[in-house]
Amino acid sequence: MYRKFIAGIITAALLFHTAVSFSQPPRQRERQIEGQRRAEALFGGKVPAGTATVFGRSMIESVHGGFGSYIILLEAASNEKIRAELGISEEQANSLKNARDGIRVQALMTAPKYVERLKKMTPDDQQPIQQDMMKEFKKVSEFMDTVVPEEQKNKSRTLFFQAVGGLDSPITSPDMLNVLNLSEEQKKKAEAAFKDMEAERVAQMEEGLKLIEKAIEKGGVNMSDEDRQAIENEGKALEARIFATGKKIGEKLRTFLTEEQKAMEKKLLANRPDFLPRLPGPMRGDYSREYIPGLESWSPGQGAPDNTEEKKRRRPFPQKDPKESKED
Repeated sequence: MYRKFIAGIITAALLFHTAVSFSQPPRQRERQIEGQRRAEALFGGKVPAGTATVFGRSMIESVHGGFGSYIILLEAASNEKIRAELGISEEQANSLKNARDGIRVQALMTAPKYVERLKKMTPDDQQPIQQDMMKEFKKVSEFMDTVVPEEQKNKSRTLFFQAVGGLDSPITSPDMLNVLNLSEEQKKKAEAAFKDMEAERVAQMEEGLKLIEKAIEKGGVNMSDEDRQAIENEGKALEARIFATGKKIGEKLRTFLTEEQKAMEKKLLANRPDFLPRLPGPMRGDYSREYIPGLESWSPGQGAPDNTEEKKRRRPFPQKDPKESKED
């Protein structure tokens, strides 16, 4: 779910699309090419080294701090299905559109400042620029708080929880856990669990950002097939470890959840709205298995599906009696 809510986020999303999405059907590749074109147009040439790292860190940390639910709300400005799911009125929708437009205007005003800083950036400059970008995220959050009541924010948090796959998601955050109505004691235990996993998560984030930087350096969508294959292999290996870490976090968190809270998570994931993108393969557990009209539920590796009952219900095509054939 890549959201274009301020110029910095637009650029970050474009960089992520360009460097991380390795499966490239024609439509997605067109988007990646357009994304790289826009990013290079913004900088007047090649994207400066370190840009993806700064944007990536600020985005990931902001989402970890609770920005995910605001992403959903900003999408509601132009997405009727999200508005219906959150129960947002026409008046609220207009307020969200005004908020989104105001954010974009502000972004256009601040973007040149960041572009110049990123062009001149040294490794020592990364942290200050990242902190300033996170302040921009905070401004967006504060602005949205004046537009949307708490009830809609809670619903958007729930929808974000469903969108990313619940507790096993690699981007599970303390804010997301509010969906499960944790007690104060449980919140403290959750904070300790996240702290235990922090080093592992940060290391994987940094590894991923380095891979993005490497992909951009190799030419992004224009890289050679050999480079693309090598980066794809690295990306798949990292992806597997990232999902494994997400699963470990989920297991830690469930150790102090009540049975009712565990059931609530399963119910939320089993009832994901059909307009949300499918969960990544490693996260499709029994409780989150989805039926998508027009697609068979069978997938490679499961063996031949048992459709005996289906065959019984089919009306056979009329055939001549063998005896009749002999008489003929």
